[in-house]
Amino acid sequence: MMVFHSRIDWWVWVMIVGTLAVTWYAAFDMDNWLFGTIMGCGMTVLFIFLIFGFRYEIDGDNLVVYQFFRPTRFPISKIKDVKKTTGYLATAGMSHLRVSISFADRSVLKSFAPLEISPRDRDGFIERLIEINPDIKEIK
Repeated sequence: MMVFHSRIDWWVWVMIVGTLAVTWYAAFDMDNWLFGTIMGCGMTVLFIFLIFGFRYEIDGDNLVVYQFFRPTRFPISKIKDVKKTTGYLATAGMSHLRVSISFADRSVLKSFAPLEISPRDRDGFIERLIEINPDIKEIK
């Protein structure tokens, strides 16, 4: 099993720190400080799940995508092609530097759209997928 952590862009850190700063400032400025503290703690825990809950594992013949610690398995044998891409679509990644994965069988994703993820080591991730399934075509 091999684990690839998600790349996190600087703008994600800015959003998280900014949101938490506003939340905690509002919490201390409230008349009901207990409610404000609970809200601040809740937001902090939510963002910790956001940052550390995204990762990608290659486990045998499966690509396991963890979003908020919830795993989704995809068979590597059904991957048709992979491509390095950039974008800000709302997918399982917190970076604009992504890997777009297309499947030969539409039923894997139940969609024609590719799976886009953002592993920190894109080259190593793609190499590992191709080692497992040499039929995968890398689009440059």
